[in-house]
Amino acid sequence: MTNSHELHRRRRKPLEPFFSRLGIDRMEGMIIEEVKLLATRLKEMKGSKRVIRLDHVFSAFAGDGIGRICCETPPNMMNQADFGAHWHDLIERIVRQLLLFMQIPELVTLARMIPTDFLFRVYPGAAGFNSFRKLALQHIVDSKHENLSPEQVDENATSSIFRHIISSDMPESERSIERLSREAMVLFGAGTATTARTMGFMSYYILRNPHMRERLGNELKDIMADYPKNLPRWSDLEKLPYLQAIIKEGLRLSFGVMRRLPRCSPDVALKYKQWTIPKNTPVGMGAYMMHTDPEVYPEPFKFIPERWLGNYDLKMNRNWVPFTRGSRNCLGINLAYAEMNWAMAVIFRPNAAELSLFETDESDIAQAVDFLMPLPKLDSRGTRVMVN
Repeated sequence: MTNSHELHRRRRKPLEPFFSRLGIDRMEGMIIEEVKLLATRLKEMKGSKRVIRLDHVFSAFAGDGIGRICCETPPNMMNQADFGAHWHDLIERIVRQLLLFMQIPELVTLARMIPTDFLFRVYPGAAGFNSFRKLALQHIVDSKHENLSPEQVDENATSSIFRHIISSDMPESERSIERLSREAMVLFGAGTATTARTMGFMSYYILRNPHMRERLGNELKDIMADYPKNLPRWSDLEKLPYLQAIIKEGLRLSFGVMRRLPRCSPDVALKYKQWTIPKNTPVGMGAYMMHTDPEVYPEPFKFIPERWLGNYDLKMNRNWVPFTRGSRNCLGINLAYAEMNWAMAVIFRPNAAELSLFETDESDIAQAVDFLMPLPKLDSRGTRVMVN
């Protein structure tokens, strides 16, 4: 019988090359295309006095990106007048229900028994969900019908993650259309929610603090001077200390997943100070507590990118776990980093469309409610801006 660790390894195996070695060049090209569209859309709104929500904008940006990766065709929310606000709102409604399903897991089984057509009629926002589901479902059906070999999939730079899975050596039961379509929706949501929230979170503080905006603009001045004609590589953006400090601080305080995530050491006992933890004992650590330890991060709830510059305490790196670690770390870490680097570089470069906050304060973006994934206060109006 296959143990759970081996099954988990096989499930991840076809995903890891796409998100790492095979996917880097394609991801960067895709993200550059999307971020250019983002810059164009913002420029078009210059002087219109229209108020837009950056959380909607970034949800559209990230949603189109993960849409390309899952289905080779984006949902095209970036071109919608409201930046696909329905997608952002749908994800937030789902997040608010996570605790209910965690406490009563039988509800998941019950929900699967409800006819899909009926659910879409009675569930608010289900039409938006259904459009993504149909997009993913059709792509999976087509991919199964085409049945490309692993070599053909690897050779095609536009191959989706589901082509990799379908051509892999996973058991056929793991590659059913129903299962893969459900996985697609998980990836759509996970590839949108946390990345979009972190980008909106960082943007608020950059716009709120002129010294941050000025310092970041000065750092981007030379490397983005020929935008959009000549562009740096993501690897070049990663060498910019202040940009990376802002991203690290944004990831520290946006938390990603707020709750403790239990892990077991299957083979050996763990030593923690004077205690011995037997093997196979669940041990939970949460990003919220680790990222706000005042002994590691002085003034832990303040957004201070400068704390990551110079010779800082290496315990900060030890406690910094926005993507978790180990075999269950985030598969989309490279995608998230690339999107955040490019979005911040293009939006806050000199000569970009100038954004200003509109009736937004820290309470609209600060984490206030724990639904496994954190949300700001429930009546938050989001990060609202105008393009001057």
